[in-house]
Amino acid sequence: DLGKAEAILPTREQIPGENYRVGDRIQAFFLDIRKASRDPQIVLSRSHPGLLMKLFEMEVPEIYEGIVTIEAAAREPGARAKIAVKSRDRDVDPVGACVGVKGSRVQRVVQELRGEKIDIIPFDEEPARFVCNAIQPAQVAKVIIDEENRTMEIIVPDDQLSLAIGKKGQNVRLAAKLVGWRIDIKSEEEKRQEVEAHMARMARIVDELRSLPHVGEKTIQKLIDVGVEGLAHILEMTQEQICSIEGIGPKTAEKIREAATEAKVQWDRRDAEEDARLEAERAEAERVAAEQAAADEAARLAEEQAAAEEAAAQDQAPGSPETEGEPAEVAGGEAKVEGGEPDGER
Repeated sequence: DLGKAEAILPTREQIPGENYRVGDRIQAFFLDIRKASRDPQIVLSRSHPGLLMKLFEMEVPEIYEGIVTIEAAAREPGARAKIAVKSRDRDVDPVGACVGVKGSRVQRVVQELRGEKIDIIPFDEEPARFVCNAIQPAQVAKVIIDEENRTMEIIVPDDQLSLAIGKKGQNVRLAAKLVGWRIDIKSEEEKRQEVEAHMARMARIVDELRSLPHVGEKTIQKLIDVGVEGLAHILEMTQEQICSIEGIGPKTAEKIREAATEAKVQWDRRDAEEDARLEAERAEAERVAAEQAAADEAARLAEEQAAAEEAAAQDQAPGSPETEGEPAEVAGGEAKVEGGEPDGER
């Protein structure tokens, strides 16, 4: 109820697909006041998360009274929304209070938002538990948190990946908005392959550095500790960068660069031989597969030809539909009888 004031509802603040007619009653969120040359302009919104929170406050007495609080809300207007709720009274279930008897309270909010689906989840101070609630209905196997960059890596069972991501990524987007962290979702199989690839890469780096001739194990360990990623990395480093590593002086740095140059040649040769071997195996596998495909095709054609010949033979056999029931051949209208018997006896 704006009284004598007027307001605008910009297109970007409307719920997609909604149509308004003169006389319609519209509930909207008070978004802003724009100072115009004449009268101030009131800007309303039906897509803002604040509208969702205020609607629940109107429908749920526990929220209005402050017993239940909405800690966070995220929306994709007209499609889906998530709200995180918390109770200040241990005897009051915050999710149940918002849902209402047989879903009566949440359904009134859904109707006002034109069928927008709403997930109500319990809020948790612990980010890992909170994100597990936010990603529902998918189940979470593991959460890896990077607090410095405010990112989370969520590992889910292989059969839960599509459910966790949601249609066009909707579920994970809303969960990220709700939690306020960047979320990366992977299946257990994807994580396993990633770990295996990382371990293989680290093993390769260690093997390369340990192949440096005339370089001791302590120096190699120092290179690994500072994050040197192999021989190619050493050759890209300047003399000053190598000397900046604790315990490595100019002479040792020069020795490391010379040893890396020598070892790199050997590793390149070894890699070329391994690539050639893998390429030969791939070509051989393709050849075998092509031969098998040709054999399968020949067998299929032979079976089709045998079936066609059998069908033709059955068509020409006595008693077949083409010959059964045909009348006997008659010459001159009379049946021929051999033996020369008189007509009378015949």
